[in-house]
Amino acid sequence: MSVWRCSAASVVALALTACAAGGGSRAPVAAAAPVVDAASPDAGTPPSCRDYVAAWVERFRGHVARLDRGAAEAGEERLQRARERLATEHVDEAACARPYCIVRPLGDGRLDSWCGYRVPDPSGAELYRWIPYR
Repeated sequence: MSVWRCSAASVVALALTACAAGGGSRAPVAAAAPVVDAASPDAGTPPSCRDYVAAWVERFRGHVARLDRGAAEAGEERLQRARERLATEHVDEAACARPYCIVRPLGDGRLDSWCGYRVPDPSGAELYRWIPYR
């Protein structure tokens, strides 16, 4: 029985990861991603972008919590308000530096999420480094 539960959790995790990585409501692949500063990934972005990113991350984490624990859906209204504010200010969602979010399978079939920014490694020791989202 635990094999089926692990398999189902793996399929769900893979589907959510695919949505976070490029599917779902992400910008088209042809759109250039905003440049992210390693010191402060959201530095220089308008407050509406920071609100939008916070709402997007909250909704992603809410989806994972719902899948993991059956928690109530979170963040949909906040994300809608953030998108409306972007439209009012004529800011495209693709112009906001949105972090990558992944689903992390935990032991015993549980799920967790992690969000962070991938930035070039200034030391040159690695190609990229990851900066966790708050």
